[in-house]
Amino acid sequence: MLTRVALGGRSYLLFTPPPGPTPPPLVVVLHGAGGTAEWADGETGWSATAAREGFALALPDALPPDPAKPPKFLTNAARWDVGSGGDEDLLDPPDARPDDLAFLSDVLTDATRRAGADPRRVSVTGFSNGAAMAFRVAAELSDRVAAVAPVAGYCRVPEGFRTARPVPTLYLIGAADPLVPVRGGAVRSPWKHRLVTRRPVAESLGRWARILGCSPGPVEESDAGGVRTDAYPGPVPFRAVTVEGLGHHWPGGKGQLNPRVAGPPSAVLNATAVIWEFVREYRS
Repeated sequence: MLTRVALGGRSYLLFTPPPGPTPPPLVVVLHGAGGTAEWADGETGWSATAAREGFALALPDALPPDPAKPPKFLTNAARWDVGSGGDEDLLDPPDARPDDLAFLSDVLTDATRRAGADPRRVSVTGFSNGAAMAFRVAAELSDRVAAVAPVAGYCRVPEGFRTARPVPTLYLIGAADPLVPVRGGAVRSPWKHRLVTRRPVAESLGRWARILGCSPGPVEESDAGGVRTDAYPGPVPFRAVTVEGLGHHWPGGKGQLNPRVAGPPSAVLNATAVIWEFVREYRS
């Protein structure tokens, strides 16, 4: 059962598994722009997976531009401050940016303590704007993150950023994503209804590869059943998974976003299961 935890004027959802012989891992899930922690869990099924597999789960909430009003997808969309570059091409920045990195650092500490989780086995995943924030957390809090798994978002970490340690990474994207187009191109903002130009996803991933000390040129590992996996050789695993026919949705999720904006959902791959199998192996 998920419980709402208040933390420094903000809050997050927490699932704590029954006590076991060893401290459980902790997975932190970051929703996308306009989303909420509850929506993200319903879309992805992370809490059901945590209950079945016995790990702790935290789903923090971002803040909307006007925290005095309820968050709404189109008019007061909650989103993370992903740092350099941001998402201003799709959303107007808030007048005063919240310190999301400090908040998420506090979530890692608080959720680990409350759930009795292993602080060496904390992993972060996120969708869209939450994926960009997951990259930022893995860069700036790399000594506390065992693995990271961004889904359908960009790496906004500046070129040349030096992490305390390279973090094992699994990235997932839909080949038919109209908001994060794999090859780049024009994107119509769901919020501002204006056309903006997106760079190819490969440029973003190549920058992250260089930050990790991996080769920026991927090598194909497999391509079957509508799922291609590319690897970036280096000191830690870094794989990118592309799902054919998938739009801007959580792979294998409920596909709750409007397909006219987000493109088609797909059940070819269950990202929650795949990410759990990846992150469960690692320790910081």
